[in-house]
Amino acid sequence: MSIRRLPSGLYQATVYGPDGKRHTKTDRLKAPVNAWANEMNAKKARGEWLDPRSGKVRIGSWRERVAAATGPSAKNDGLWRTHCAPKWATWEMAAVTRMEAQAWVRQLESTPLSRYRGRPAAGQADVPVLSAETVHAIVNVMGQLYRLAMEETPPLVSVNPFARLRLPRIPPRPADFLERDEAEALYKAAGEIDPRWRALIELGSKTGLRPGELYGLHGHRVDWLRGTVEVIDVLTEKGELRQWPKSKKSHRVVPVPAGVLEQMSVLMRGRPRDSLVFTGRRGGPVNRSNFATHVWYPAVEAAGTRRFPPRIMRHTAASWMVLDGVDLYRVQELLGHESFATTQRYAHLAGDRWHQEVREAWDRMGIR
Repeated sequence: MSIRRLPSGLYQATVYGPDGKRHTKTDRLKAPVNAWANEMNAKKARGEWLDPRSGKVRIGSWRERVAAATGPSAKNDGLWRTHCAPKWATWEMAAVTRMEAQAWVRQLESTPLSRYRGRPAAGQADVPVLSAETVHAIVNVMGQLYRLAMEETPPLVSVNPFARLRLPRIPPRPADFLERDEAEALYKAAGEIDPRWRALIELGSKTGLRPGELYGLHGHRVDWLRGTVEVIDVLTEKGELRQWPKSKKSHRVVPVPAGVLEQMSVLMRGRPRDSLVFTGRRGGPVNRSNFATHVWYPAVEAAGTRRFPPRIMRHTAASWMVLDGVDLYRVQELLGHESFATTQRYAHLAGDRWHQEVREAWDRMGIR
């Protein structure tokens, strides 16, 4: 650190950042530049150094860097292009305040759906606007950009103006699920295509494993004696296998019905213990698109069931457990939900079964 007086009479402080770059501050008084230099050195010592010029990076440029590093995401790319870029692409990262971000959320809440912009909806007095779920997803795109900017080395910004904003409440939506007869018909139809698909669909609809957790399951993650599966390996939507679950609670051990375990053991006969339990037609990982196109929907059509996507397997497992009286916290553990609020979407299926538990407790306590 050095402080000098310039020929102009101003005082200038010079500080070198952790990266060796030179940073200066000039003022007509010596005290302000000295205080600034001391503060910068203290931040450097604490590992909190933030390059004053980093916040001038344009949000659009940072988004391009993030996309190049993390790869494409059809959903996020579309939300960025349609809703985020027109508003924020040319802004400097450090220029966005929390109040401006909150005002933008208010605008999103009244934004018409794209097909109704400029004209009213047929037969409706009010033009449909973006749903609460969509607003949450849009704001999450911006929040994620800032979270990554804060984690950069050195950080680009020190705060995330899109964190903890007041967002529209997402109304509870009952989850759809397969009825028992629908599931049995689907199992049979899938088995006629190939026995492995019956085993996969039964496992998904009875344990609630996510599709990626089903497709990424390896034989050595199955405890064949205890009848359990340890969820570790996941096949991502990009077709990549990774060995860490979606969240901390996603890493879990779940029980497997004996009948399903027997089907899985048949599939593993003569194969290496650490190979995938469920494979594609050519022996590699299951391709999500191919599975949906060539297995799932043909089986749905043959079974005559309602047309749901493969994720209905997970909702079916949760719904059956709740309908049979399994505690919601146990269902949360089974499905690996990070938040109990996610599991509560199935709470309505429990009906008034808990009333009887309260009455039994009153009886034990002698309450009349």
